Amino acid sequence: MYSRLKAALGVLALSAMATTATIVGSATPAQAAVCNWITPGDQSNCDNVDPDVLGPSCGNDARSVYTVRMRNIHTGRVDGPYVDLRYSPNCRTVWGRIRAAWGPDQDQFGCSVTIHRNSDGENLSKQVPYGATNATVWTNVLYDANVSSLVFAACDTGVGTRYEGITPNY
Repeated sequence: MYSRLKAALGVLALSAMATTATIVGSATPAQAAVCNWITPGDQSNCDNVDPDVLGPSCGNDARSVYTVRMRNIHTGRVDGPYVDLRYSPNCRTVWGRIRAAWGPDQDQFGCSVTIHRNSDGENLSKQVPYGATNATVWTNVLYDANVSSLVFAACDTGVGTRYEGITPNY
């Protein structure tokens, strides 16, 4: 009787181990820790990576946590391009995006967007391409696990019209 009980317990233990191995072995990329700190609060293996490149590894879970319409600093009117603070919960990364923006040309300076990580002051910026109109551009990502970040953007027509926008911290 004792040997049959011992054999049955052995089979149960092997079955449990096989089930655990199957569960652990079937982790999706979204469940795996893709990004992490190299130096906490200061440097990550995902810093300065294009979100389109990183997206599939993060489960393509990006969302805009804040959207701000840019304000004309001369008139006070809120009628400029849109600024988004984008976030991937799976990778814990943030980046900035500007929409309905224009690029520089012979008589205007155009628009740029910057993601700023508060813990170390790291900034990544992107300029709208030369001659672009109604464009959407985004920065590369910053890892921001347990820290906060914000996005700011500026557009200048070169003839006295300047727009600025900044998101809250996230």
